[in-house]
Amino acid sequence: MRLEPPRITSALIPSRRREGADVLAPVPLRIRTVWASSDNADVVTRMRNAPLGQLYRNRLKQYIVVRGVARWVWWNIFPLYVRLSVWMKKKYPLTPLSDYAKTTGTPTYKLVDAESVETTQPKVFPIRDRSYVVAPCARYGFPEIFVAAIKNGTAVGGTNFILVDGKVVCHDLYDFELDYTAEELHGRALISPKSMRVRLVFRDKRPDSIPAAATFVDACAPNYAHWMTEVLPRIALFCGDERFKDVPVVVNDGLHPNIMESLFLVTGANREVITLPIGKTLAINELYLTSVAGYVPFERRTKKLSGHSHGMFSPHALELLRMRLGAAAQEKGKGNWPEKIFLRRNSGVRRVTNAVEIENLLTACGYAIVEPEILTFTQQVQYFAHAKVIVGPTGAGFANAIFCEKGTHVAILISKCKDMAYKYWVNMLDPVGVKFSYVLGDIVDNQEYGVHGDFEINASYLMEFIRDMEHN
Repeated sequence: MRLEPPRITSALIPSRRREGADVLAPVPLRIRTVWASSDNADVVTRMRNAPLGQLYRNRLKQYIVVRGVARWVWWNIFPLYVRLSVWMKKKYPLTPLSDYAKTTGTPTYKLVDAESVETTQPKVFPIRDRSYVVAPCARYGFPEIFVAAIKNGTAVGGTNFILVDGKVVCHDLYDFELDYTAEELHGRALISPKSMRVRLVFRDKRPDSIPAAATFVDACAPNYAHWMTEVLPRIALFCGDERFKDVPVVVNDGLHPNIMESLFLVTGANREVITLPIGKTLAINELYLTSVAGYVPFERRTKKLSGHSHGMFSPHALELLRMRLGAAAQEKGKGNWPEKIFLRRNSGVRRVTNAVEIENLLTACGYAIVEPEILTFTQQVQYFAHAKVIVGPTGAGFANAIFCEKGTHVAILISKCKDMAYKYWVNMLDPVGVKFSYVLGDIVDNQEYGVHGDFEINASYLMEFIRDMEHN
């Protein structure tokens, strides 16, 4: 196996610290990266790094006409390019993990029983806009969570799909007719929903091999919210079981330092961590695969069909993660943490266009302004664990609300859009005891982005939330 020797590098260790909040993560003694060349990179990575891609991102993206053309090409031409580039590649049948385990007699180890999850309708401000936030269902069943011990499986960098016995094993909550995957968006796979077959796009013809490991590689792992609610809970369940205490874990290479910090808090210092680059394959003689603990579709495949999932999460898995990481943060959390915070969003989409007005209003009401992007993971957990009221525009940072104390008030500022998955935050936060509200605004800029457009919040609607919260 061509692994780099055990290493600890600055790229893997969170280096940003602030007074009063230490980095808590015990860095594993053994961190290894599977060797890969630049040829293993996916189509999107190669396009972004090409001269034209850099020109677009650095100079041209600011122009709405150019951005519109780029989006049209992305959704109409790029899929054709992917199809042409992989049409000669082998088609693999897509098989849900539970089906594969049953039909092959693969040993499984139960971690969590199946659960019935009940959610409530969130409060909406202004109240007249409640019709936008229609709950797809108030109750759903979450399947049993288990570990399957797969013989001679192959993990592929940049995807949670596993190659084994001429099949591609996937998790049980995918609905490929409705769900468009991150693998497809990044040109790593081509899926035929009706035939349940997939072509994988990778060039690695010489997989490295190891005797045993648990793989948690995921196409959505670089996204903080997906990591916190879908990937890390699975790792916490697996690492918390004594039956697997000596099994190395495999994750994506190149993850953000905050994500790596959260990983180290869960794995501890004695477990080996292996990072797998995009497109590189790793053959594992005894591959431990933990079933799905949370899932929300990356994108909708089509708007012609209804019934799209707004996300499903195991309350048990989220509670385990909350207790484990929240307790660790509390140990170092002594200090004057604000009880009321506003999360400032600095990313390029879903911005509140009158953010200055909203911030001035909230600071006058005693709120502290917090920018999650400049905090370490531990600091983010500490802010959320100590706050009693949290307000902010929708974004990945709100995944930290799973660390809030039960009864914490959370108000998410979000746009009015018929395609918005409003139940997403409800399904995530309601089962862990967060008191949840939406403050709705109108999309006023970047309307071509749909649910990702910038929007304006009427300050009077936010005051309605504050008055309601103070009396309940």
